[in-house]
Amino acid sequence: MNSWRSQQGAVLVVSLIVLLVLTMIGVSAARSVLLEEKMTFASRDAKVALEVAEALTRQGEQYIDSLSTTGDFGASGWRRTQGDGPDNMLDASTWNSENSTELEVDMLDGNGNKLKGRLYIELAGNADKEDPANDITVEGYGQTTGGGEIKVFRIVALGRGYGGDDGGTERIIISHYGKRF
Repeated sequence: MNSWRSQQGAVLVVSLIVLLVLTMIGVSAARSVLLEEKMTFASRDAKVALEVAEALTRQGEQYIDSLSTTGDFGASGWRRTQGDGPDNMLDASTWNSENSTELEVDMLDGNGNKLKGRLYIELAGNADKEDPANDITVEGYGQTTGGGEIKVFRIVALGRGYGGDDGGTERIIISHYGKRF
């Protein structure tokens, strides 16, 4: 009888230790799930930002296709002459309203609002007469479009993910596009 009474507390202690271990495993699993969820959202946000930048690049190409002259390009604004583009595309001042233009794309955020990004276009010069098809995209290249030189434009687009201006993921795409004038 004495041995039975001395072992009554041992079952309680062992049960509490097992309960503590199970609780620690549960907390660890919950933390792991939260971390994986954050990684998934960050990956999705990065893909959305890239898609926004790609859509802005296409809008820039459409704008260039609509041009009949490069007279609107200058030393400031979102349409720049050769060599007058912003020095550092990672600098926040490059993406303000003085140096770029804000455009909407046909993608919606979680609240149903169109996603936005910023864009600037720099006139990069004339294409080499040899064979520009290997270096840039030229609308209608290979077709008989007449004479005229091919102007090359550098399109720089900043796409933002679902976070928008509030610290979401950003992606920058630089593209060269040509048009015969």
